[in-house]
Amino acid sequence: MTPRTIDDDFDDDDLGDPIGPPDPPRRRRRAAVALAALVGAGAIAAIAIAIGTSVPAERTAQPGDDAAAAEPSATPLALPTPTPAPLGDEASSEQAAVASVEALVTATNEVLQRADGGTEGLDAVAVGFVKGEVEALALERSKMGYTQVGQARITSTTVDSIDLAAAPPTAQLSVCIDTSDIDVLDANGDSVADQLYRPGHPVLNRYGLVYTDGLWRVSTHDIPDGATCA
Repeated sequence: MTPRTIDDDFDDDDLGDPIGPPDPPRRRRRAAVALAALVGAGAIAAIAIAIGTSVPAERTAQPGDDAAAAEPSATPLALPTPTPAPLGDEASSEQAAVASVEALVTATNEVLQRADGGTEGLDAVAVGFVKGEVEALALERSKMGYTQVGQARITSTTVDSIDLAAAPPTAQLSVCIDTSDIDVLDANGDSVADQLYRPGHPVLNRYGLVYTDGLWRVSTHDIPDGATCA
């Protein structure tokens, strides 16, 4: 199948940072969304989510930190929630898969900007590894008090493959994401831009999706070694 390319410049509604540190081991470059230009300590650093760069210094614990981490916000994410629908043909399935990746980018942006630990509604567009990594990132950011300013945005999307006969049906997308407008503030409102990885160009992210319960959901996320966006 000839790959379909969908170019799109997004407004201020699109994902969290999906970029990783320069030349880390591949295991540390698997992605949140996602989509964060900075990662916290602990388990998140091990996942690396291909969103992080260096591990920031751990801040002194503050009263209420444990409660905030244990009780994330119940405010639903303001993402375009897809409506369950029959599988449809290849063209409509490709459109639905692309829309789910766009919604994931939008949701991850909001998760990182709010930094309150909340991810309610994420399960409409993410499942498995990707859902878990965004949830872990949300809790880590809430604990550290780091918030994102600005938006990551999709610059182009290519449907590499789609298999409607698989059980469940699957799709693979290559997505270029630009995070050049993003900054991250610490709990005092100070920029930690010196800890961000800024390649100066969009970065290629590859997403795997599965079709379950009438929805295309993002299940895998990877930043290939040496891959670039045109």
